[in-house]
Amino acid sequence: MNLQKSIFITCSFISLFICTKVTAQDAGEIQVYGSATTPKNTTVIELHSNYTIKGPKFNESYHPFLQTLEVTTGISENFEFGFYVFTYNNNGKLQYTGSNIRPRIKAPEDWGLPLGMSLSSEIGCSIDPSTKDNDWGAEVRPIFDKTIGKQYFSFNPNIGISFTNKEYLFEPNFKYAYSANPKANIGFEYFGNTGKVFNPNKIAAQEHAIYAVVDLFLHPLFEFNFGIGKGLTDVTNGLNVKCYVGRRINWKTRK
Repeated sequence: MNLQKSIFITCSFISLFICTKVTAQDAGEIQVYGSATTPKNTTVIELHSNYTIKGPKFNESYHPFLQTLEVTTGISENFEFGFYVFTYNNNGKLQYTGSNIRPRIKAPEDWGLPLGMSLSSEIGCSIDPSTKDNDWGAEVRPIFDKTIGKQYFSFNPNIGISFTNKEYLFEPNFKYAYSANPKANIGFEYFGNTGKVFNPNKIAAQEHAIYAVVDLFLHPLFEFNFGIGKGLTDVTNGLNVKCYVGRRINWKTRK
């Protein structure tokens, strides 16, 4: 077994024990990951903005505005390291709600796998905007994706552990995109939270949302994603808008 494969498998097992308390309902970053990592000597700065137009059935007047700063740097060809700063704004009151760090490792191309594969793990502290309670946790995100012609598929079967409740959680994400032209993809993204892995909530108590999305590639140094999402259950936010904008910076010195 070569060194790269040993590192990938070791990180996979370690990540299974660094899991999360996660909530899809008010996620600061509503995104389905692709398997590719940030290239070496490159940094990507992203701003994620999510606004709830209509809250869940029991509180439709709930309208938080969440923004997340994400900075990711490629350490090697198959490994990146990022961090997040989360903010929450409801009724005009801006609050800092935590920070995460995120290492991610990708299966090397020379393995010859039939699909892209990587593993991400977020570790950090979240602050409840209402109670101000702190909760340390993490997120484990296996990532599988595949491009077939003009079609792109990505599946993130996120698994977490709530430190507070000592419960395993399952939050699957899925993305489908069609390359309409070289500058734009259109498609949909799905985000769910079924609750406990071994004892899921009843469907009515689960969170499920689907977003119509567009990705723009207007310049090699910039990325843009915009989506409008509808909740499919009563406990899910009824209508959300999400957007993120990214800027790439190459630090490699030109000869």
